[in-house]
Amino acid sequence: MIQVAWCNQHSQVDQLATFFAEQVTPQTSFISHAELMGGRALSPEEWAPNLREIFREEIAKRVVDHSIEAERRVATAHQAGVLLGLAYVSFNLSARVPFVILEDIVVESSQRGGGVGQTMLEWIFERAKQAGAKRIFLESGTNNHAAHSFFARNRFRAISVVMMADLTVQ
Repeated sequence: MIQVAWCNQHSQVDQLATFFAEQVTPQTSFISHAELMGGRALSPEEWAPNLREIFREEIAKRVVDHSIEAERRVATAHQAGVLLGLAYVSFNLSARVPFVILEDIVVESSQRGGGVGQTMLEWIFERAKQAGAKRIFLESGTNNHAAHSFFARNRFRAISVVMMADLTVQ
């Protein structure tokens, strides 16, 4: 049985950062504007060389003892004590229409298609509804077609396009 929970154990930060880094490299289809804005990627085609350290810093800020009101969280999925997935989830419940952002959801590569992501997403939907959110948003890299299909099967639909102009290139 897959167990999903909010992570509040600082002792798990290194394990989660290593897991995240191992699942996303070298796939550049995962790169979206969030990875570029946050320094995870140097370009739409290249991850930052210190990706694990970046994830470690991000996770450390989210994995704290928190109350239900915490805005930025990490959800983890385990089965028989083995880490199978993680998700970054941010809550904005004070907005006119309360919402959640599913910033990242990553499943161990050998487990993709086996229900881990589905279980995590359903768990996140339920926690978002319990908190009073009316919508969940996410963004995904243009070429991450498998993820797009997964999200479309789970009620997500495209509502905008994010574009970028690289001002360092003529």
